[in-house]
Amino acid sequence: MGISSAGIGSGLDVNGIVTSLMGIEQKPLTAVTQQKTDYQSQISAYGTLKSSLSTFQTAVSALSSASKFNAQTVSSGNASAFTATSNGSATIGDYAVTIGQLAKPQKLATAGFTNVTDTVDTGTLSISFGQYDTATVPYGFTSNTTKTPISITIDSSNNTLAGVRDAINASNTSVNATIVNNGTKNQLIITSKDTGEVNSLKISGVSQLAYDPSTSDVNTTTQIQAAKNAELNIDGIHVVKASNTISDVIGGVTLNLLTTSAGVSANLGVTSNQEAVKASVTAFVSAYNGLDSTLRNLTKYDPTGKSSGVLLGDGTTRTLISQIKSVMTKAITSSGSFNSLSQIGVSFQTSGQLALDSTKLSAAMTSNFSDIASLFANSATATDGQVSYSASSSKTQAGTYAVNVSSTSPLVGTINGVAATTNGTRLVGAFGDASEGLDINVAGTATGPRGTVNFSVGYAAQLNNVMTSLLSDTGILSARSEGINTAITRLDKQAESITLRLTAIEKRYRAQFTRLDTLMASMSTTSSFLTQQIAAINSNK
Repeated sequence: MGISSAGIGSGLDVNGIVTSLMGIEQKPLTAVTQQKTDYQSQISAYGTLKSSLSTFQTAVSALSSASKFNAQTVSSGNASAFTATSNGSATIGDYAVTIGQLAKPQKLATAGFTNVTDTVDTGTLSISFGQYDTATVPYGFTSNTTKTPISITIDSSNNTLAGVRDAINASNTSVNATIVNNGTKNQLIITSKDTGEVNSLKISGVSQLAYDPSTSDVNTTTQIQAAKNAELNIDGIHVVKASNTISDVIGGVTLNLLTTSAGVSANLGVTSNQEAVKASVTAFVSAYNGLDSTLRNLTKYDPTGKSSGVLLGDGTTRTLISQIKSVMTKAITSSGSFNSLSQIGVSFQTSGQLALDSTKLSAAMTSNFSDIASLFANSATATDGQVSYSASSSKTQAGTYAVNVSSTSPLVGTINGVAATTNGTRLVGAFGDASEGLDINVAGTATGPRGTVNFSVGYAAQLNNVMTSLLSDTGILSARSEGINTAITRLDKQAESITLRLTAIEKRYRAQFTRLDTLMASMSTTSSFLTQQIAAINSNK
């Protein structure tokens, strides 16, 4: 076996020679390894970019809703009597509110039972809802058709006072039950979960629980609290409602009644909440600047080459930046009085970041508060007072669309000259048309041309659509990442092939230089022998 290290045989440094030669042979593997490392760095950078884009989308998605900008503050002059909230669509103004009576649920009590384990009759306990007419004897009763009557089986397994209570509560319906000990007896209390006269109870099927003043039968339960409606006065108008939470009296305002106000009115004020809108605009600026910082860090150029961004010169990233900047730097076709961010004080700085001029924003809110929403969210205005915007989709394009109604019963019509889909009292733009997904409500009975709807897509809505496209499974980022992963797989196979070839080359080199070492050692031995022989011959002369 040939020697393979220095100091043996001829003294040839086989290891050193092979190592030097293999250093040259391994250059292709080094190049492949470096390329794989670069690709892995890009994959990591794309992960960072996707995370930043996702964060940005979360921010702009929240701002693509008009409710974020149609912010209003509602104040109560008597917060112990009532509070109120607004959905942003209320008319700015003041209202005088007096609370005369709170809505209450009906409560019924059975006769007393000695023990909660005492039994009652079996049968099907039937509980229905409606309103009694106390002007007649017996009372008249009008069923509440919005609520389904309750049927509960009372049999030998549950026909105790406690069993009936548990059966009623287990039904998880619009009534509940409890047992009260009055000091000497136990009474079952049955309470309607909903307030208002229209939610009064009528009970039959189990004689000890019966309650129906609309018949001449004897009631075995007693009313301990009558169902009552809420009664209030708003700007001199008497209002009666079944609930203490009222959202259909003042448009856009929900009233929460807490107690009566002893005949004294209190002011309900609705004002624009400029601070909330400023916070929304500030959030938009911050979200964009956060994304911009990430993009700049990933694509920065360092003349020394030591700190350049991983995605410097990357075509996919350049396309992504171009799409975002395209949205940010162009004016929109708005249904309001603003069509660019600079008009409300949001503008690009020389650094490429956005800045907010609070003074300019305040002036814009003072002059055209409601129009700020259309700069960020989808919005629309109709020229026909009985046509209103309901919703849209990501397919709906900005533009002005003519509305034509050929029938109102049922509703049939066109948007943008194309037959629209009908959904009750709404028309929806047709698939494939520029108006696709535009959802408008049509009131009134007029047929023929019904004016136009001017639809605009705000900056936040546009950016949300762009982010959705970029982050989708079929978007350019996923495609690029998939391409890089495929390349890494290919490099792994290439590296494996090169490694196998290098192993064979090193084996061959070692074999060749070991043979050379052996040959040189043999030749050295022969040289020594000949030298000795020549010396011997010379000494014999």
